[in-house]
Amino acid sequence: MNDLFKPDDTRDELRKIGGILLGLAAAMIFIRKGNGPGHWAEFPVFLLLALPAAYLYGAVFTLPRTGELRPWQGVHTVFGLVFVPLALLQFVDMIGGDPGASLNVFWIFGVTAALAFYAGLVIGVRVQLLLGSIAVIVSWSALWNKFLSDGIGAHYGIYRGLLGLLAIALLAGGLYIWRTNPGGDGVAATATGPDGDLGLWKASELLTGAGIAAVLACSLGGLATLLVTSISPSVGTFVTPVHTSNFWDVLLLLVSLGLVGLGSLIGTRGPVYIGAIGLLLFVLIAGLDLNNNPPHQFKFGIWPWVLLAGGAIGIGLSFTREASLGDEPRRLTKNMRGR
Repeated sequence: MNDLFKPDDTRDELRKIGGILLGLAAAMIFIRKGNGPGHWAEFPVFLLLALPAAYLYGAVFTLPRTGELRPWQGVHTVFGLVFVPLALLQFVDMIGGDPGASLNVFWIFGVTAALAFYAGLVIGVRVQLLLGSIAVIVSWSALWNKFLSDGIGAHYGIYRGLLGLLAIALLAGGLYIWRTNPGGDGVAATATGPDGDLGLWKASELLTGAGIAAVLACSLGGLATLLVTSISPSVGTFVTPVHTSNFWDVLLLLVSLGLVGLGSLIGTRGPVYIGAIGLLLFVLIAGLDLNNNPPHQFKFGIWPWVLLAGGAIGIGLSFTREASLGDEPRRLTKNMRGR
């Protein structure tokens, strides 16, 4: 083990803070000199982004020298990943390409996802699995924006289905990781400690990514309508509305409830956060009646009755013995885990 990287709480903390400050400095210089009056040339800006990307993300390759995953390595590699797509976009611009072209966005965020998954699966920085999932969503969307005629904006129905397929793929990947990674039922000692069910924690990051894709697909029409009307109500007359219906509201509600329920059951926060965001979007979309044209948000409507009835049934059933499934949910979880 190299003495320069030997685990030491004090030196690790200094290294962690130093890396953050260097990254913040690069980000601030990029904001001030990346564009606008007096901006730097393309190559210096590329170096400004590429050097912190290489240095900070490169912390993943110091694991053999430290012998174990240290907090500073996790912080460095996450911060470094932020600079990776920025540096690659600047590289495309430097060689005369179009950074906003769909295929360029596709491969750039594909590379970003690959680096994130490597850091998450091989090195063990769990949050990188979530970041990789988000990068995959961006890359997947850019790919189909290129292949679909007139882009995904003209094919929201197909785009919803594509997001749904991606959500299923991420969910399947999370289940595979959970089943194939070792781990007990203990609680983590630290963010990088080896205790606890590592497979479950890793899987939850992909589950969170799947939740993002699913919530985005279900709320797509309502979000577009909400954004258009919030910018300017008159804009809606010049914009083709995204087709949506009560079916997507129901699906958004079910997906969000499922994320909250599953996340709280397995004890991970990511799916719960996304589920809570989905429920907030559901309240806004259904509450403002964005499915109708024009919306009738001041009418009482049927949704409050449906929610009240559902809530009353759920609470009522919770007080009856016949509604209990016993230990079946826990046994199902163990069977899925493969033990």
